[in-house]
Amino acid sequence: MKKITKIEYQKKNKERFNIYIDDEYGFSVDISILIKYSLKKGMELDDALVDDILSSEEKISVYNYGISVLSRYAKSECELRLKMKNKGFEPQLIDNAISTLKERKYLDDERYCEMFINDKINISKHGVRKIKEALYYKGIDKEIIEEKIKNISAESEEERAFILGEKKLLKIKENDNRKKMAKLSNYLIGKGFEYETVNKTLRKLLNKNDDFY
Repeated sequence: MKKITKIEYQKKNKERFNIYIDDEYGFSVDISILIKYSLKKGMELDDALVDDILSSEEKISVYNYGISVLSRYAKSECELRLKMKNKGFEPQLIDNAISTLKERKYLDDERYCEMFINDKINISKHGVRKIKEALYYKGIDKEIIEEKIKNISAESEEERAFILGEKKLLKIKENDNRKKMAKLSNYLIGKGFEYETVNKTLRKLLNKNDDFY
């Protein structure tokens, strides 16, 4: 049997503890593992118990990494999985951590999708097409994207395009209306607006009735 001869805080992380076995450093654990196994000085450990403790420590390490990432930036499930994979964690441990994070509502692709759409509409004023492309890239399920995108009205889309177009028009130094229209339409398309919305915006801004496409 092995005996715990010393337990100490880690200097840089008070939530972690160094466990010394028979006067030599053995391993470190999260505070939750310390509590779960009631680890204390003088406690005897057999090999099976040590293995169980280390297995639990591996699981909580992946979970804590996920919490750390999500506390800094909102992430989709796909993005978080990739970061965990790149960190070198085992697939099964990643699955366990992701499952727990979802159960505790720390990871929620529907909520993430809603937040992302709101930011892109209200801050960046992107069009629907660009927003959808970004969400696909982040690995959000297609059904979730389509459901949340439905909440963006055509009126809202046209209003954002007009606001952006009006500001951009003031910066375009062209006397030729055709060149001005081309630059403005390219700008709005780049912002993710559909051709129909761009056409309507150009007509309003340039007092034209032509169909430019």
